[in-house]
Amino acid sequence: MIPEWLTTLAAAGSAALVNAASTDVWQAARERFARLLGRGDPGRTEAAARRLDDLHRVVREPGNERELAEARRAWRLRLQDLLEEHPDAVGELRSAIAELPPPPPASAAAIRQDNRAYDHGTVNAVVNGDLTVHPTRPAASDG
Repeated sequence: MIPEWLTTLAAAGSAALVNAASTDVWQAARERFARLLGRGDPGRTEAAARRLDDLHRVVREPGNERELAEARRAWRLRLQDLLEEHPDAVGELRSAIAELPPPPPASAAAIRQDNRAYDHGTVNAVVNGDLTVHPTRPAASDG
Protein backbone atom coordinates (compact mmCIF):
# COMPACT_ATOMS: atom_id res chain seq x y z
CA MET A 1 0.00 0.00 0.00
CA ILE A 2 1.28 3.45 -0.88
CA PRO A 3 1.96 5.75 2.10
CA GLU A 4 -0.47 8.64 2.58
CA TRP A 5 2.22 11.28 2.00
CA LEU A 6 2.92 9.82 -1.46
CA THR A 7 -0.80 9.94 -2.25
CA THR A 8 -0.79 13.59 -1.16
CA LEU A 9 2.25 14.31 -3.31
CA ALA A 10 0.59 12.63 -6.31
CA ALA A 11 -2.57 14.71 -5.74
CA ALA A 12 -0.49 17.90 -5.57
CA GLY A 13 1.28 16.90 -8.77
CA SER A 14 -2.00 16.22 -10.51
CA ALA A 15 -3.52 19.55 -9.44
CA ALA A 16 -0.40 21.45 -10.51
CA LEU A 17 -0.28 19.65 -13.84
CA VAL A 18 -3.95 20.23 -14.66
CA ASN A 19 -3.58 23.89 -13.69
CA ALA A 20 -0.44 24.27 -15.82
CA ALA A 21 -2.28 22.93 -18.86
CA SER A 22 -4.11 26.25 -19.10
CA THR A 23 -1.06 28.49 -18.64
CA ASP A 24 1.82 29.73 -20.74
CA VAL A 25 4.21 27.27 -19.05
CA TRP A 26 2.38 24.29 -20.53
CA GLN A 27 5.02 23.22 -23.07
CA ALA A 28 7.78 23.14 -20.47
CA ALA A 29 5.51 21.31 -18.01
CA ARG A 30 4.49 18.82 -20.73
CA GLU A 31 8.10 18.02 -21.56
CA ARG A 32 9.11 17.73 -17.91
CA PHE A 33 6.24 15.42 -16.96
CA ALA A 34 6.65 13.29 -20.11
CA ARG A 35 10.31 12.70 -19.17
CA LEU A 36 9.39 12.06 -15.55
CA LEU A 37 6.75 9.50 -16.51
CA GLY A 38 8.86 7.96 -19.26
CA ARG A 39 11.78 7.19 -16.90
CA GLY A 40 14.21 7.14 -19.83
CA ASP A 41 12.15 4.81 -22.03
CA PRO A 42 11.33 6.55 -25.35
CA GLY A 43 8.11 4.58 -25.83
CA ARG A 44 6.82 5.40 -22.35
CA THR A 45 7.85 9.03 -22.76
CA GLU A 46 5.91 9.28 -26.05
CA ALA A 47 2.85 7.61 -24.49
CA ALA A 48 2.99 10.07 -21.59
CA ALA A 49 3.29 12.98 -24.05
CA ARG A 50 0.15 11.80 -25.88
CA ARG A 51 -1.77 11.61 -22.58
CA LEU A 52 -0.53 15.09 -21.68
CA ASP A 53 -1.75 16.38 -25.05
CA ASP A 54 -5.16 14.87 -24.27
CA LEU A 55 -5.13 16.68 -20.93
CA HIS A 56 -4.33 19.96 -22.68
CA ARG A 57 -7.33 19.50 -25.00
CA VAL A 58 -9.66 18.79 -22.06
CA VAL A 59 -8.48 21.85 -20.13
CA ARG A 60 -9.01 24.14 -23.11
CA GLU A 61 -12.68 23.14 -23.53
CA PRO A 62 -15.03 25.50 -21.66
CA GLY A 63 -17.63 24.22 -19.20
CA ASN A 64 -16.21 20.74 -18.68
CA GLU A 65 -15.93 20.52 -14.90
CA ARG A 66 -16.73 16.81 -14.88
CA GLU A 67 -13.95 16.05 -17.37
CA LEU A 68 -11.50 18.22 -15.41
CA ALA A 69 -12.31 16.36 -12.20
CA GLU A 70 -11.80 13.05 -14.01
CA ALA A 71 -8.49 14.31 -15.45
CA ARG A 72 -7.28 15.28 -11.96
CA ARG A 73 -8.23 11.84 -10.65
CA ALA A 74 -6.59 10.02 -13.57
CA TRP A 75 -3.35 11.99 -13.27
CA ARG A 76 -3.30 11.48 -9.50
CA LEU A 77 -3.53 7.73 -10.07
CA ARG A 78 -0.83 7.83 -12.76
CA LEU A 79 1.50 9.75 -10.48
CA GLN A 80 0.73 7.42 -7.57
CA ASP A 81 1.62 4.45 -9.78
CA LEU A 82 4.84 6.18 -10.81
CA LEU A 83 5.83 6.83 -7.19
CA GLU A 84 4.95 3.31 -6.15
CA GLU A 85 7.02 1.77 -8.96
CA HIS A 86 9.85 4.33 -8.80
CA PRO A 87 10.27 5.77 -5.30
CA ASP A 88 13.36 7.58 -6.60
CA ALA A 89 11.02 9.82 -8.63
CA VAL A 90 9.80 11.66 -5.49
CA GLY A 91 12.43 14.40 -5.74
CA GLU A 92 11.82 14.87 -9.46
CA LEU A 93 8.07 15.20 -8.93
CA ARG A 94 8.54 17.69 -6.11
CA SER A 95 10.88 19.73 -8.30
CA ALA A 96 8.44 19.62 -11.23
CA ILE A 97 5.60 20.82 -8.99
CA ALA A 98 7.75 23.63 -7.57
CA GLU A 99 8.43 24.96 -11.08
CA LEU A 100 4.73 25.27 -11.93
CA PRO A 101 2.60 28.30 -11.10
CA PRO A 102 0.34 27.88 -8.07
CA PRO A 103 -3.33 27.27 -8.84
CA PRO A 104 -5.47 30.41 -8.80
CA PRO A 105 -7.51 31.02 -5.65
CA ALA A 106 -11.08 29.85 -5.85
CA SER A 107 -13.45 32.67 -6.66
CA ALA A 108 -16.27 33.45 -4.29
CA ALA A 109 -18.73 32.35 -6.98
CA ALA A 110 -17.07 28.93 -7.19
CA ILE A 111 -17.31 28.31 -3.45
CA ARG A 112 -20.54 26.70 -2.34
CA GLN A 113 -21.07 26.50 1.34
CA ASP A 114 -24.18 25.38 3.19
CA ASN A 115 -24.14 26.10 6.90
CA ARG A 116 -27.19 25.42 9.03
CA ALA A 117 -27.83 25.58 12.72
CA TYR A 118 -30.65 23.70 14.39
CA ASP A 119 -32.20 23.82 17.84
CA HIS A 120 -30.98 27.33 18.61
CA GLY A 121 -27.38 26.57 17.60
CA THR A 122 -24.97 29.02 16.04
CA VAL A 123 -22.74 28.17 13.10
CA ASN A 124 -19.58 30.12 12.40
CA ALA A 125 -17.74 29.23 9.21
CA VAL A 126 -14.64 30.53 7.51
CA VAL A 127 -14.05 29.79 3.84
CA ASN A 128 -11.00 27.52 3.60
CA GLY A 129 -10.90 27.40 7.38
CA ASP A 130 -12.48 25.65 10.29
CA LEU A 131 -16.15 25.16 10.99
CA THR A 132 -17.23 25.76 14.57
CA VAL A 133 -20.63 24.77 15.91
CA HIS A 134 -21.76 26.24 19.23
CA PRO A 135 -24.92 24.64 20.58
CA THR A 136 -26.92 26.92 22.82
CA ARG A 137 -29.68 26.24 25.28
CA PRO A 138 -33.11 27.59 24.52
CA ALA A 139 -34.07 30.71 26.43
CA ALA A 140 -36.51 30.19 29.35
CA SER A 141 -39.34 31.71 27.27
CA ASP A 142 -38.65 29.27 24.39
CA GLY A 143 -39.26 26.09 26.30
